[in-house]
Amino acid sequence: MKKILLFASFLLISLNIHTLALEYDGLEKLSKKNTFMDDKGKPYSIDEITDKENSFIIIYNHGSIQDVRVDPCKAKPSFGYIWDGAVVPAILKLHNKEINGLKAKIYRLCSGVKGMTNKNQKKYRNLLKSNGQIEIVDEFKNIKRQNIIFQELKKFQQLGFENIILAGYSAGGWASLNLQSRYPNKIKGTIAFNPAFAGPKNEWQKKFPEWGAFRDQQVDILNNAKSINAILFAHDKDIFEDTETLSFFKKFKDLKFIDYSKLKPTSCKWANSDSNMDAGKGHNIPQSRCFTKFVKENNYLISFLEKSLQ
Repeated sequence: MKKILLFASFLLISLNIHTLALEYDGLEKLSKKNTFMDDKGKPYSIDEITDKENSFIIIYNHGSIQDVRVDPCKAKPSFGYIWDGAVVPAILKLHNKEINGLKAKIYRLCSGVKGMTNKNQKKYRNLLKSNGQIEIVDEFKNIKRQNIIFQELKKFQQLGFENIILAGYSAGGWASLNLQSRYPNKIKGTIAFNPAFAGPKNEWQKKFPEWGAFRDQQVDILNNAKSINAILFAHDKDIFEDTETLSFFKKFKDLKFIDYSKLKPTSCKWANSDSNMDAGKGHNIPQSRCFTKFVKENNYLISFLEKSLQ
C-alpha cells in the first residue's frame, strides 16, 4: 500500500496558519475580487451590513482548475457561472434569509492561487514509483486555499462576526470540509456541493498516482476528526468524486449525506441559459435550475442552518 509522510514544518503551516502572514504569489490581486453578493449574484460592500451581531456569514469557496494555474474568479461573474467563480445559486437564495434570528450574508472568496509546479508534481510521482512513499515538503493548491480561507475566517471574527458557515463547490467544498474537521469550534457548519480534491477519478486513481497519495493524506485528516457538522451533496455521475468515493463521510453521524443522483443532467437547464446540460455534466449540476429547486423543495439548507446556528 502506498504511504505518504508529512514533515513537521508542513504541518505547522496548515495547522497554525492563524499565527502566520500569507504571502502567496497572486493572492493580493485575487483578494481584490472578494465581495459580498446578493441573491442575484451582484456584489456589495461590507459597509452595507450594519448589524453584525445579528448576522451570520456564509463564506463561499469556488472550484479549482489545475495546480499550475490561477483559478478564474471574476469580480462580477454571470449568475451561476461556476467557471468564473460564481456562487452556486442555491447559496445565493439564502441572502438575507433569517435563521434563528440571524440574517444570512454571502461572501464570495477568491482563493485559487497557483499550487504545485509540474516539475514538483513529477518529482513526487517518481518518488512514489521508486520508493512507494513520499514526503511532502511543498504546498499543493488546496492546502494553500485552506490556509487562505481560514485566515479570512479569522478576519471576520475579529470584525465582530461570531457566526461563520463555510460553503463550497468542488475543490472549494473539499477545502471547507477539511477546515470544518479541524476547527469545529470556529466554524458553525459546512455546506459542500460535489466536493472534489484531485481532479477526475481516472487521473488520481491511475494516471497521476501522486495525486491519489495527496488525496489519501487529506482523507486521513478528515477521518481523524471526531465529528464533521456538514451537509454534503454527491452525484453518482460525477467524474471527479462520486457517491462511492465520498462514502467515507457517511460514518460521521452529524454529517448529512445527500445522494441526489436522481437528478439527470439532460433534464436540467443551466442557471444562466435555457440550454439543457450534457449527459456527462454530473459534476456541474449544482449550477442548474433543477438543483436549486431540488434543494429548496427539500428544505435542505434551511434545516441544516437552523440546526447549526442554535
